[in-house]
Amino acid sequence: MKRILFGASAAALLLATPGLAQSNAEVMRQLQAMQAQIEALKAEVDSAKAEAAAARTQSAAAETKVTAATAEGGALVSGGKTGVRVSLSGQVNRGVLFTDDGDSTDAFFVDNDNSSTRIRILGEADYDENTTIGTNIEVQFESNSTADVNQNSKRNVGNDNFTQRKLELYVDNKQLGRLTLGQGDTASNGTSEQDLSGTTVIGYSGVTDFAGGLFVRDSNTNALTGLTINKVTSNLDGLSRDDRIRYDTPKFSGFSLATSAVADDRYDVALFYGDRLGDVEVRGAVSYASASASGTANAFDIVNGSVSALHVPSGVSATFAAGTRDTDNQDNDTTFYYGKLGYQTNFFDFGKTAISADLYYGEEFVTADDETFSVGLQLVQNIKKVGAELYGGFRLYDYDDSATDYETLYGVMVGARVKF
Repeated sequence: MKRILFGASAAALLLATPGLAQSNAEVMRQLQAMQAQIEALKAEVDSAKAEAAAARTQSAAAETKVTAATAEGGALVSGGKTGVRVSLSGQVNRGVLFTDDGDSTDAFFVDNDNSSTRIRILGEADYDENTTIGTNIEVQFESNSTADVNQNSKRNVGNDNFTQRKLELYVDNKQLGRLTLGQGDTASNGTSEQDLSGTTVIGYSGVTDFAGGLFVRDSNTNALTGLTINKVTSNLDGLSRDDRIRYDTPKFSGFSLATSAVADDRYDVALFYGDRLGDVEVRGAVSYASASASGTANAFDIVNGSVSALHVPSGVSATFAAGTRDTDNQDNDTTFYYGKLGYQTNFFDFGKTAISADLYYGEEFVTADDETFSVGLQLVQNIKKVGAELYGGFRLYDYDDSATDYETLYGVMVGARVKF
């Protein structure tokens, strides 16, 4: 095209009438000027094409992140700053808990502390194609939590306000990993809770959450003791959530490392794994956590972990978790073990059905010779179209020590979790 325009311009000038003829030097100057203009125009067109291609690439990357955010239940909302993606999500999880403590039976209308009612606001912006800057605000509002209700307090129990879960900001780079600052998961939090059974909304290694506020009853005097399920069970899940700084590496062949630091000489490190090996999906984690503030009588170290495997074609899963806590002022170590077998299938077109059974054993949570045993059954029916789960669960708690005989405690809970 450039050559055609150049030739036509030259011919027009050479065939001009004598009255308008110009010198050869003038003709050449005009031709050179026209050629320069054409070259500049071509450069502008090439630049515009490159910018358009880059815009398409960035738009596709942003769309991928938006799709991922909304797939987790978040709804995209308008952000206060241009280029910032904001998603709003959360859940309401309510149930009815029926209990029998060996002497009395009760019914509680509860918020299920296995997965509390909460709301979450995520904000993200891309600094470039490899780096994302984000914020996470997540709070919970539990009215009559299963962690708080008991035989003496059956209603209006717990915090009548929002309580913090995560208030953090982060920088995430594809090659360098993620750095997070603020209130949120320490590196070890969740390392005892890797579970692919599909029933964690009603039962997992944290057996405390099912009915943690209930008191254990003395079988000799028939009186309630000062011991609650919260005190005699735990899955020793590291340092939980805290105000910390945390670093996570990128994933390498399914593996990633994380470490975090908290005030009062608290720190932890964790190794995570998640991948699909043929027909089997596997998740696992192991961590070491230390809370060794000088001068603190209850300084401790925790080693814990969990692994879960799901055979995708059959829907059969198996989960195992264990941990030990070495406390400075305690001669023996606190220990727990947990196992679960599960099965998932599509009985109905509207969503997957998951069932499971689990066993828990813990020792030396209160005294040097105590033992806690728990067994549970879980059933969860998903209703995918509306983001809901209907569930039912049973749990038995049996606590013993050498000084006192205690009644076995039973609980049944039915309820629903709806995500938005």
